[in-house]
Amino acid sequence: MNSRSKFFALTFAVVLLASLAMLPAIRVKADSAEPITFSSGLTLYSPVNTTYSSNVVECNGTFVGPIEYEVSLNYSVDGKYQGSLPWTLNQNLTNSATYTLDWSFQLAQLPNGTHQLSIGIEKQLFSNGDHLISQTTWVNTAYFTINPKTPTPNVLELSSFAVLLLIVAVPFITVYLRHRKPSNQANVKFSLAETFSC
Repeated sequence: MNSRSKFFALTFAVVLLASLAMLPAIRVKADSAEPITFSSGLTLYSPVNTTYSSNVVECNGTFVGPIEYEVSLNYSVDGKYQGSLPWTLNQNLTNSATYTLDWSFQLAQLPNGTHQLSIGIEKQLFSNGDHLISQTTWVNTAYFTINPKTPTPNVLELSSFAVLLLIVAVPFITVYLRHRKPSNQANVKFSLAETFSC
């Protein structure tokens, strides 16, 4: 390989590495990965407003309410009612004025795409005579996405990279073929001369 070929090969390698470094990192976009705390007293740890790489998502959270009222918790996925949350009562030893409900279970397997989990909280406030005073319903919703496949770069990134690669590769290939041609032609002339000399 002569010095011109080495120069083009080195240039090609440098431009290729520089173009790879200039491409933006491919990331799954997510609004949040932090727990969501709602004004109703509900804290949702999963799912939250983010993208998950598995079709099976854990649902877990807590609800903290004053001791004066009881609640019933139910949930729906993508608008379809699923029933009551399988919660357990966690007695607050440090604060006797509130109680905490905890739950953790796996949601049914979901298809790829966007989904929503809504948790309904029915508050039942009782008077001293165990008479129902009021009933208020909150609905708290988290939006999440399931995308188990590795994200791919967008079309603009791919086309820019392809054009840059062609700009660098064409001169390199041209120079390489020019240097190969004379040696091939020399072999052909030599073999033709041998043929005519016989």
